Amino acid sequence: MPDLLSLSPNTILRAEPQYYGVYAVFDWQRTKTAFLTEDEEHILEQLYGRAASIMEVSEATGINHGACKDFLEKMLREGYVQRLDSPPKVPQRYRVDPERFLGFSVPFLSAPNSVDIFITNRCNLKCLHCYSARDEAGTDLPLRDLKRIFDELEMMGVFEVRFNGGEPMLHPEIEEILLDLKHRRFRRVVLTNGTLLDEGAVSLLKESMTIPTVSLDDSLEDEHNRFRGKAGSFEATLSGMRLLKDNGIEYGVNACLNKRSLRRARELIDLACRYGASRISFLSLKPGGRMRENMDLAPSYRDYERLMIRLLVERQRLKGRIDVAVDTLLYCYTPEETKQEALRGYVCCQAGIDSLSIDCKGVVYPCNTVIYDPRWAIGSTKGEGLRDIWFSPKWAFFRGGVRMSDLKKCVACKELSRCLDYNCRLGAYVQTGDPLEAPLRCSK
Repeated sequence: MPDLLSLSPNTILRAEPQYYGVYAVFDWQRTKTAFLTEDEEHILEQLYGRAASIMEVSEATGINHGACKDFLEKMLREGYVQRLDSPPKVPQRYRVDPERFLGFSVPFLSAPNSVDIFITNRCNLKCLHCYSARDEAGTDLPLRDLKRIFDELEMMGVFEVRFNGGEPMLHPEIEEILLDLKHRRFRRVVLTNGTLLDEGAVSLLKESMTIPTVSLDDSLEDEHNRFRGKAGSFEATLSGMRLLKDNGIEYGVNACLNKRSLRRARELIDLACRYGASRISFLSLKPGGRMRENMDLAPSYRDYERLMIRLLVERQRLKGRIDVAVDTLLYCYTPEETKQEALRGYVCCQAGIDSLSIDCKGVVYPCNTVIYDPRWAIGSTKGEGLRDIWFSPKWAFFRGGVRMSDLKKCVACKELSRCLDYNCRLGAYVQTGDPLEAPLRCSK
């Protein structure tokens, strides 16, 4: 009997002919992507939800047996394909009518690659910079709603889901959520302050293959506690990080430096490294939520530029020990494809092209930057399917609704061709109240 092959259970296959002819396969456990030709995608399609021999795949696709064999052997070596005697259980997949893309001027994916879900607004801290803080604390997205959302995300082929809050570990059904994730076919990340991580929580994170990202904002205990709004939070976070390290769980750290902590970036990196973090990402402070009342703590654009140079030095110093990420500090970098749209005169970013956010009431937004702002609500998962929301005409602003000529001040700027800020219209909105204005840090 010939070897039967199937897609590995950690593999997600996406065909996006309308999006610059992109075909890709994603391994959500290893966070690894391989880009394919159209023929190669057709070959892997034959292995979705079924086990087939190379000969069967060749006959079904009409592609030369030798070409099928070479490609599938490569996919076997790289782990995207496995040998299997019986068909695996896989999620049903949506088939998208090509007509649904026609109402928009800019190409976009048939489903987001990444989704942020704010599963609760409960929190045990009172961080000075929190952009998702709400007065009506105690709202949770119930497990029954989350299961339905998870089903849709799998059918849409979403690559990654990030769980946010509030503090996600305070969701009253967090154990059940993590247990449900064990069987899901997408990468999962939970953003936590780390103070509630105990042996039970860490065990569930490990069992569900959910990757924690822990918030740590200073290397000094008093300063971290002050910024996080609660005494004892620093030691509690380090205790959680120690548990993650002791249990062999890969995790990352997010750091938001303020004017008082900016000079201690190196000490903070060393601390994260000592506690076993594999990555530390530095995020800029944004004028939303509580941060609006604490903007005196926000570093200047020039401060961030100086920090960037220091972080690049640290990245080289600690190469191989911890990844010092600098890709989210100064700018929200846009997909390479949006640069092609800029040549056609369009302004767009990731929002509505390859990502979206869902708040704790199930409302969908284009980006975390404007979470809970009703002006930017696209739809509600409580009354609509997520796939239908993704094709809503309300995305028009992000899919060709803004042209270079619409931008106030920016359009006449001599530095526009080199600017990395102009694409982020929601960043301009939270700073100025007008999505067509120039960002406040722009001096032109």
